[in-house]
Amino acid sequence: MEEIWIFCEMCGEECPHKVLKSRTSSKKGFSFQGVVTCLECNFTGPTEIKEEPPLELRLRISNDEKTVNGSISVDRGIVISVGETRPHPDGLILVTGLELDGKRPPAAYSQDNPIIWAKRATHARVRFAIHDGESTISVKQEFESQEEFRVGDTVRIEGKMTRIKAINLHGGKLVKMAYALEISRITCFYLPEKKFSSRGSRYNGKRS
Repeated sequence: MEEIWIFCEMCGEECPHKVLKSRTSSKKGFSFQGVVTCLECNFTGPTEIKEEPPLELRLRISNDEKTVNGSISVDRGIVISVGETRPHPDGLILVTGLELDGKRPPAAYSQDNPIIWAKRATHARVRFAIHDGESTISVKQEFESQEEFRVGDTVRIEGKMTRIKAINLHGGKLVKMAYALEISRITCFYLPEKKFSSRGSRYNGKRS
């Protein structure tokens, strides 16, 4: 027995319906015409469903210093947010920015046709802002996308131990913990080697 979930006017909510006869098409989106019976109240009548095809939005995937132009299929009415991950034919991607009418909003509806800026989510290059006295050093290091970072953890960067002071996500939000693919910047400071404890530390993205 073929069933579909649709809104029932008699029940006033979505319910499972038994399909008695139907005609479908997927040439321009998806359409359904047929006769159904509500399995909750047994009301029988004709129904029609039309779903528009997904949108093709412009996609900019950053890879180190390069940016690859492409597109991504997204359903209409979907809210796209900076910091979220989305499926892509080449693998999971992380949305790092949105461009709409010359602005950089934190979120946008798909039908507004924003340009999506993203990076691949299998690995992530995390930017560290390391305080060294009165100067700040900027360093990038690659980690697995699901590598976890917490404020207070120690991380070895280019052979020197540092302690995490702050974590910023893409979009600017400040958090206490995040995964590598979510992080825009980690602020930290050098730690004297004699004060280094192996507990809670990382070396090249791995706990020691």
